[in-house]
Amino acid sequence: MLLKAAPVTGQRTHLQPCKAILLSAILLMPCGKVAADTISLRDNHQRVEIDPESLAITWHTDSLIYDLNQAGARVNNEKQSVSQRQKSQRDNASWLWQPSNIKVTAQLESGDLTLQFQLLSGASITRSHPMVLNWFDLPETSTTELLLPFNEGIRVPVHHRLWARYLQDEYSGSNSTQDLKMPFWTQKVRQRADSQVNTDYENEPDNPARYFSYLLVNPFNNALAFKEVTAKAAETSPAVDMVSSHSFTPLNWNQPFQVLIHSGQDRLSGAIRYRRWRDEQGERESLRDKAARNPDVSKIIGASHVYLFGSDGISQSDVTDWTGLLKWYFHQSELSAFASREVQTQLLPLTTANQPVSLDRYQQRLLVESVNHSLSALFPFSENAGPWEQITDQFAAIHKRKAYLASHAAPFLLASDKWGQSLSSPVLETLKQAGLQKLWLGLDNWLPAFYQPEVVEQAKAAGYLVATYDSYNTAIDKTDNESWLTAHIPAAIRTRCAIERADGQNQAGFRGQGNYLNPGCETDYAKQRISRILELGQFNSLFLDVDATGMVREDYSDKSRLAASGNESAATGGMSQRAMAKAFNDRLEWVSGQGVLLGSEDGNSITTRGVVFAHGMETTGFGWTDKEMKHNRQSPYYLGAWYPDNKPAFFFKPATVKEPYRTLFFSPAFKVPLYQAVFHDELINNHHWHMDSLKFSDVKGIRDLTSMLYNTPPMVHLTRDEAASATSPRIKALQDYQRGFMPLHQALWDKALVGFDWLNSDGSLQRTRFSDGSQIVANFSHNVTQVRVDSQLVTLPAMSIRAEISQANGKSPKVIIWQSQ
Repeated sequence: MLLKAAPVTGQRTHLQPCKAILLSAILLMPCGKVAADTISLRDNHQRVEIDPESLAITWHTDSLIYDLNQAGARVNNEKQSVSQRQKSQRDNASWLWQPSNIKVTAQLESGDLTLQFQLLSGASITRSHPMVLNWFDLPETSTTELLLPFNEGIRVPVHHRLWARYLQDEYSGSNSTQDLKMPFWTQKVRQRADSQVNTDYENEPDNPARYFSYLLVNPFNNALAFKEVTAKAAETSPAVDMVSSHSFTPLNWNQPFQVLIHSGQDRLSGAIRYRRWRDEQGERESLRDKAARNPDVSKIIGASHVYLFGSDGISQSDVTDWTGLLKWYFHQSELSAFASREVQTQLLPLTTANQPVSLDRYQQRLLVESVNHSLSALFPFSENAGPWEQITDQFAAIHKRKAYLASHAAPFLLASDKWGQSLSSPVLETLKQAGLQKLWLGLDNWLPAFYQPEVVEQAKAAGYLVATYDSYNTAIDKTDNESWLTAHIPAAIRTRCAIERADGQNQAGFRGQGNYLNPGCETDYAKQRISRILELGQFNSLFLDVDATGMVREDYSDKSRLAASGNESAATGGMSQRAMAKAFNDRLEWVSGQGVLLGSEDGNSITTRGVVFAHGMETTGFGWTDKEMKHNRQSPYYLGAWYPDNKPAFFFKPATVKEPYRTLFFSPAFKVPLYQAVFHDELINNHHWHMDSLKFSDVKGIRDLTSMLYNTPPMVHLTRDEAASATSPRIKALQDYQRGFMPLHQALWDKALVGFDWLNSDGSLQRTRFSDGSQIVANFSHNVTQVRVDSQLVTLPAMSIRAEISQANGKSPKVIIWQSQ
């Protein structure tokens, strides 16, 4: 089935069915068949046949035939004619397509087929009219499953109608830089019925089906489209169709589009081939190599990841005398002048009482928030200084606020060295008392470290990593969102560095606020601000949001602005997606060179330079527009409000997962560790911070076991009250995760994930294998289960993992059993 892929502009665009194309019956070829003038390429026992006009591809190996690509190539929705056909050797050929003037080259070497499409002239291309090459059309009748690197990796049975509808509705228009976390996909293809060997190809493991993977060597300006095939037959009939296209634009037309097609034997074969390709290109830098450059890498090996919420000066836990603080606040006219109407209505009448007042938790929160807000208004930040002075001024203002409060309100509060909403000495003491040995502690901005620099030093002395969130992608005016500190970027940069789309409009920022900025513009601003934050906050880690998401776009802004920044793409009159990826990588690499342990969002494969850890691959966002999840406060699926600032319900309120998300994203049968097969020993990844390990009550066990099976760290959110003692539920959860994850990761952090198997028919028993011979088996069922692992029959408790860790000197493997609570 043919779909029309829309031009790739950096935003997800839903794709529409193409217009009907009238072809004579003589020219119309059945799916998978090739014309009489096919090109045949040979390499040892492999033979590939290609129709140079339609790109129908069949693969011959071991006397079996596989249909890989349907006959459907078009350029700007036009069928191409073939000229200048050349075949100088048995393993390569080339030809020219007209009227597009694209030269196509095909080469079969070492079991890989490489196709290259070179546009010989870009004269006919404009901003609004790129040249769109539709080159791939899934042969859905011969394909049984798709393995797609959306998130960690998903397995889509081609007959699965729920997946077909979801892919069509949510993923059509996906690109291969941000949406695909790695630029490849794998399809499981069964042999053609006219192969010499006729086997029941639905009967595993005798099924001669093979896994063919498509690696987009040029990952830029590509789109994927999905469509549900209309059901007419049984449930096993194909439901998922997929096509892919590449767009030649004014900024990239002279960059060839290249695809490598790899033949493999299992579900990880495409990921492992991509890992090897990255190694061949010099793109890989192992965690061991990163540890040689930065010894702090050792601190994240086996560490759980913790976000500490709240960035104001004092918390409710810091108040010792509520009546005294209430009356003091309203007697300090320079502070209470900034009190909101709600505060005046709810709290001011209580000050007339002659005896101590009893504030409920809501009133306590309201008072503390008002004190913090008023201090911010009394000692504001300067927004007009340069980045160095801007951060220095924030540091000075924070200390003025703290000193004012210590001088005027000391009788009503704990000692000032114990203040803090999460980053505080009481929280740190709880973490140490609980025996938590290795932690990454993340803050949503740098202000808590400015309030309590001594606590940062104490945490580092305990062996922890302390990081701040920072970002240079969305820029807003402070008045648009006062609390979004990292996005407060000077107006001159917001204007000069805004990305200009092909339609001439600026690219709107996150959730439509402000503008997205070109990472190659005004690079000194980010460098100076980061340097000052690291110096004054004394962080040994940094989380640089968005930079590693692969969110690259074409920027058509005036070349003089880019030239002023020294960007090498200035000569083109804009910036291509490839050049923007380089700008992101340059920034990431520069930060990692400052001696700080660097993390970012997602860790998409094209933007990983210098990154040691990333958040977002294991559990990413879903249901963004679902009303029950976002707005219905009575629904069990409601994720929660984004307040109060020091403990947003969105991050702490337990929720259950709504269908179809529960089935599609959390069923073990649809998950496959594609990302870890490429990056396990290169980059540590886990959940998006929106969805820590405790967020979803009904799939907690599945998420726990998946993380242990893939050997990725847990994530737990904390606030001051959630870390009141070592017996607090979230602290106990961290202790439990440490017992399972830390010994596994300390043994496997520098090993490659090389194998993934189902040990039963429904995928409730799964195994991962590592390059040193270690293996982890997960039992996703709620029953005690016996399973044969190699030659040994072992018993697994319900919802548990069993790991065998290889030992040196011929010792028996170390066995670790861990059960999700």
